[in-house]
Amino acid sequence: MTPQPVVSRAELLAALQLQYEWGADEALCELPVDRLSEAVPQLPPRRPSDVPSGKSGRQDGLGPVATKADGVPAGGINLRAVEEAPDLPTLMRLTAAPDDLFLARTATHRLEPVFVEDAPFMLIGEAPDADEDRSGALFAGEAGALLEKMLRSAAMDRSQISMAPALPWRPPGGRTPSDAEMQACHPLLLRTIALCRPRFLVTMGVTPLRMLLGPEAAVGRLRGKWTEVPVPGLATPVPLLPMRHPLQLRASAAARRNAWQDLLILMEKLAPE
Repeated sequence: MTPQPVVSRAELLAALQLQYEWGADEALCELPVDRLSEAVPQLPPRRPSDVPSGKSGRQDGLGPVATKADGVPAGGINLRAVEEAPDLPTLMRLTAAPDDLFLARTATHRLEPVFVEDAPFMLIGEAPDADEDRSGALFAGEAGALLEKMLRSAAMDRSQISMAPALPWRPPGGRTPSDAEMQACHPLLLRTIALCRPRFLVTMGVTPLRMLLGPEAAVGRLRGKWTEVPVPGLATPVPLLPMRHPLQLRASAAARRNAWQDLLILMEKLAPE
């Protein structure tokens, strides 16, 4: 009889971590399950007060949001709750656990924005990576270390700036967010910006850039140039500077040179007249 190989505890944990990174969120039975014999779950009825009086939608680069009868977009974030939130703590509480948003169920932590009074600008990061998802902190791990080096070279510190993620929840396995997921989180990002009322916006990576300027926006084409983005709730458009994500600086010397050029453009904009 051939002896069975002994699997160590570390190997089992590594296999479990791999499945988690692939997006597996449910243990499977060894025996088949007859799904047809199970009762179809029914959602609880919506209260009349949850139904907005008008049609919900928006006209922006990402296109109109697909909504259900109760005004909740297909992604599951209640537009009415987002639009009526008077401050960031209320906004975070009202959008803590969207019913139908797959990302909110699979992510380990939700990333919350950081608001700094009188911050020189607001930084919008990518969808959370593995370090951010584990810690629940914006720009954690290597990305945070690289960001701090970038800011120090411009005589700034991360404690001085407001920050927010493009999406609060990490897509399973770190995959690229889908268009539907970006649409679902777009109103939350806009309301976060409106409540922070930044003088300037700096996007790091392609996801926040596309969420704010449209699906055709590209960092390589737009970096190094200021543009303006309209934000509902703010009287005037906010100047926006696209930059590469800190983790992209490892790619080449050209990427690091571009990042330094963009920092000089930012510093020139922030300099007192």
